[in-house]
Amino acid sequence: MQLHLIGTGSILSKQMSASALIDDTILIDAPNGAMKAMHRHGLDPTGIDICLITHYHADHFFDIVFLFLEQGLLRKRDSELVLIGPTGFAQRVEQLFELAYPGSWPHMKESTRPRFVEFGEEGGDWSGYGYTIRALHTQHTVPSQGYLITDEDGTRLGYTGDTVHCPAVDELAGHSSALVLDTSFHQSKAGHMGLEDVEALADRHPDLPLLATHRDDDVTSSTRPNIHFPADGDTFQLTATNLIPSRQEELDTATAV
Repeated sequence: MQLHLIGTGSILSKQMSASALIDDTILIDAPNGAMKAMHRHGLDPTGIDICLITHYHADHFFDIVFLFLEQGLLRKRDSELVLIGPTGFAQRVEQLFELAYPGSWPHMKESTRPRFVEFGEEGGDWSGYGYTIRALHTQHTVPSQGYLITDEDGTRLGYTGDTVHCPAVDELAGHSSALVLDTSFHQSKAGHMGLEDVEALADRHPDLPLLATHRDDDVTSSTRPNIHFPADGDTFQLTATNLIPSRQEELDTATAV
């Protein structure tokens, strides 16, 4: 499984708002500017088959309009675009299109073949395109959910989205090969985990790679060796037992040559 961090920042940080791409086909969250950031990273938004939304705050959701435009403005999809999120996903997309490009939604819907999968607080599972995706109810300031994405090789990536420490975070930590998690501040506040929460989780799961994301600019380091602080654009290769930064792979290859 390949993990590409499109953005690692919070609302007011210098970094792009938190978003990730798995195997060039699963997009997690669509924050403002995500499609432009993908192009800058050499990624193709038309290759996305699944989009997971953790919650409907603007810095996680508002570029969904431009994902649809990338997918259906100049062509028609020949397969469904699967969109998984909390209850109300389909209605919110239609509302955004009416605000952004009035009258365009019927044509865009026809061109992109969206299939909305909505989960309430009970969460749920969906399978397709070679993946199994579990949605787990998290605790933010609005309805929110994290995800566990499992590929055909049994590699499992956890992604908390915005949340305080809650049972879903512990469940993701217990079942993931690596976990991308909200580390907005040094201490927990305003519906977000802080570095102190993540360090406590690192102590309980010392062999689990933790990738701190949705960070303010001053959240940059930890004494725990299993906490990573990726930058925008960083890519990792993930197996069931290992997390390898692609930049290190390239360095090792160059050294071997």
